[in-house]
Amino acid sequence: MTEAPWVRFEGAKFRDELTKYKLANHPFKTHPFFSRLERGEVPRPLVRAWVTQFYPWLASVPIAMAERFANCSYDSANDPYRRMILDQLVEEAGDPKGKASGHPELWLRFCEGLGIPRKEVLNAPLLPSTMVAIDDFLYTNRVNTFYVSAAGSSEPPNVELCARLLPAFRKHYGVDEAHLEYYSLHVTADVEHSEWVGEIVAAFASNPEVRKQMWDQMLRGFALHALLVDGVLAGTNQAPSPAKTR
Repeated sequence: MTEAPWVRFEGAKFRDELTKYKLANHPFKTHPFFSRLERGEVPRPLVRAWVTQFYPWLASVPIAMAERFANCSYDSANDPYRRMILDQLVEEAGDPKGKASGHPELWLRFCEGLGIPRKEVLNAPLLPSTMVAIDDFLYTNRVNTFYVSAAGSSEPPNVELCARLLPAFRKHYGVDEAHLEYYSLHVTADVEHSEWVGEIVAAFASNPEVRKQMWDQMLRGFALHALLVDGVLAGTNQAPSPAKTR
């Protein structure tokens, strides 16, 4: 029997195996909702429901990054990793001097490009599934070491997803370029973030116990992103994705 990846690989090789699995199996890649969205087959009311529930998730990301930053100790050996996390935190939240908008703001503009007023997005009640996903996301970043949390990050598959959906929203849903900055930014920005996450994972994937925690955190991230979508589908009487066992 082949040994588990967290037993067979360490360091950069484990990082590569983790990333390969993430790219092939993340819900961004496997969930039928995103394939339908890419083809323009998702009805506008369902798109509307999804974007309004994804906003509070995005709004929680800077808080999760702050939790991750707080778990990166002052040890000088961690200086480069603190800078990576802080850079991502500032980009997610927005430059405090107003030089660049945060990702939640870019999503609100995207919603406006779909014809959804930001007031409607901001006032939309959260589904229970959205609340659970956000709560668990914040919890895992609060209680885990920063390198285990980093292993669960969705940046690598998000690059591919944004590259697929950017032309889809132009073509099928009529969103103009001025309202597509969230997607055009992530096609490039998450490439760098993916590299940083990879550096952190490779540096700390030193023993099977830590590597197993990293692998489990990745799978937990899969479950949260699937829950975000499946909760919306259930709330609109659409069939959720079939469970995958691996």
